Amino acid sequence: MRTTDIFLSFLGRLLGKNIGRIKYIKDKAATTFFCSKVSCVGRKAIIRWPLYLYGEKYIQVGDSFSTGPGLRIECFDSYLNEQYRPKLQIGNNVTLNYYCHIGCINQITIGDDVLIGSSVLITDHSHGLLSSDNPQTPWAKRKLLSKGPVIIGNNVWIGENSCILPGVTIGDGCIIGAGSIVTHNIPAYSIAAGNPAKIVKQICEKEDEYEKRD
Repeated sequence: MRTTDIFLSFLGRLLGKNIGRIKYIKDKAATTFFCSKVSCVGRKAIIRWPLYLYGEKYIQVGDSFSTGPGLRIECFDSYLNEQYRPKLQIGNNVTLNYYCHIGCINQITIGDDVLIGSSVLITDHSHGLLSSDNPQTPWAKRKLLSKGPVIIGNNVWIGENSCILPGVTIGDGCIIGAGSIVTHNIPAYSIAAGNPAKIVKQICEKEDEYEKRD
């Protein structure tokens, strides 16, 4: 092996170790910061940097909560002189992948053993109403409105790039296909996909098989 190749190989290993070490330190700092800010943090939390939190006092988290980089959680108790009472509850063994965004002014509940893919949005509110707001008013200057809480049951898998919108309940054992926009309730043990999301299969819990739904 040439001297240049040996040097480049050594340099690559050195940089790789240092980059890994820096990443570990950042993730450790993000985990410590997160656990110091939110309520009821359980054991074995793993939070990866970067991290964005707003209204962290309204967040409650169970055991074994883990996230990929880029988690963004916003719990607004006021906006444009309007007051809100947000409440975000996350159960045990919940995993959020890269760049997930949760926005809350009302209530969002995520059950136990939930797996959430990358770039998923979960929100219980929106900016203004088409029917009542002046159409000339910029959206950012319209008050926040919630159609109702978002409830995600136990053992739910939400696919990448999906959006869970206000007033939606997703029952236990559901699978939400990648890229789905969930605008209505999804009953327990169902597979839903599409924009807007529709039930494409129903899971028979007792018989452990899938049945096609008309």
